[in-house]
Amino acid sequence: MIALRAVNHGNWIKCIELEVTGEQRRFVNPNLFSLAEAYVHSDANRSEAEAYYRCIPFAVYCGDEIVGFAMITYEKDSDFDHRPAYEIYRLMIDKNHQGRGYGREAVMLLLDYIRTFPYGRAENVYAAWHPENEISGKTFLGCGFTAAGTDEDGAVVARCRLNR
Repeated sequence: MIALRAVNHGNWIKCIELEVTGEQRRFVNPNLFSLAEAYVHSDANRSEAEAYYRCIPFAVYCGDEIVGFAMITYEKDSDFDHRPAYEIYRLMIDKNHQGRGYGREAVMLLLDYIRTFPYGRAENVYAAWHPENEISGKTFLGCGFTAAGTDEDGAVVARCRLNR
């Protein structure tokens, strides 16, 4: 059983140390980059967060061990539908913990959290992934997302309606 916990003083370095396999590096930004982006788009810089989007990072735990990292965003004017929306913006499971279903569990926990509408109401949550990243596609599509097209970079964009 996994859990999502806030990234904080006690675990942020462990989050940075998580790694994907060499082949997967082209599909996901390093967690250090994601944590920097989360800082820029957080209450620490409220004007940026309000003008663009808010980032909410999580450490993914199995018991007392960090096994992955996730980050969601909330936008008042989504890139995908120009309405308020959430996005599962980052999701990675450490290379030593892959293949155990943790990614799927993390997506389901993230959807449960998003459905509490912590930053505002929205009808949809989005996810995007590189078209060659078959694991991400299988994970999101298996969690109730449906393909909605591609973005300007060629990434697959999928949507999950929140009113289910």
